[in-house]
Amino acid sequence: MSVVTPTILPRPPLFPRLLPKPPHPQPVPLPKQGKTYGRLNASRNLQREMDDLSDEENELDELNHVIRARGFANLIPMGRSLTQQEEKNDAEDDEESESDSAPSNGPPSVGEDPGDSTQDLDASMEDLDEQDDDDDSEEEEEEEEFDLDRSSEQ
Repeated sequence: MSVVTPTILPRPPLFPRLLPKPPHPQPVPLPKQGKTYGRLNASRNLQREMDDLSDEENELDELNHVIRARGFANLIPMGRSLTQQEEKNDAEDDEESESDSAPSNGPPSVGEDPGDSTQDLDASMEDLDEQDDDDDSEEEEEEEEFDLDRSSEQ
């Protein structure tokens, strides 16, 4: 198999060498220590690397969310008639309709003035707490008088 070449030098082989380079019979000089860690930071674009890392983290977060939310919109849990997304949407609609409806008869919220209430629901009921307070104060007065009587006798 003779191969005709335009020069005496053979063509480079088409198949790459798979064997490592043979060892050198003489000592080889050490490579130059031109790049050090301090210069490495100067040649790196840290802002770009941080942005790339943030993008990769965001992609991983999105993939994790997709994995966790699998079936959220199309699978119906056993014993229920709606998907989780439909239940969530219904709950949001209910909250919106409650907030749009008339004010509730519950306690006033932080922003409301308690004097704005239209009717007092327990106005017709007796307030038993006030009577208990009066009884307690009478008992305390009797105890004080009793203590004073003892101290005067001694």
